[in-house]
Amino acid sequence: MLKIKIKTPNKIALHLPVPYTLLKTASSILASKRFRNQMHKWANQDLEQKHIPSTLFDTLLNKQLMNEIIRELGKHKGTVLVDARLHDGTEVIVKL
Repeated sequence: MLKIKIKTPNKIALHLPVPYTLLKTASSILASKRFRNQMHKWANQDLEQKHIPSTLFDTLLNKQLMNEIIRELGKHKGTVLVDARLHDGTEVIVKL
């Protein structure tokens, strides 16, 4: 389970547990052909000369690759992915 902790300077703490099944569902949506086509349209919307090829989205948003990454993340429990402290005192921690 992915654990996201956000602490603000005015003593508000937010803990968001994200199960791996939710990550797999999100990766399935991101890897769908319809979403990849829409991403390609959005990416090339403002570009006039250099267009981004659709094969880039096919390789980056590969469902099998995303599922393998999520599976490997599950094997490394307790690893801190993000530990950020902002100037205003806000802390963000993302842990496996």
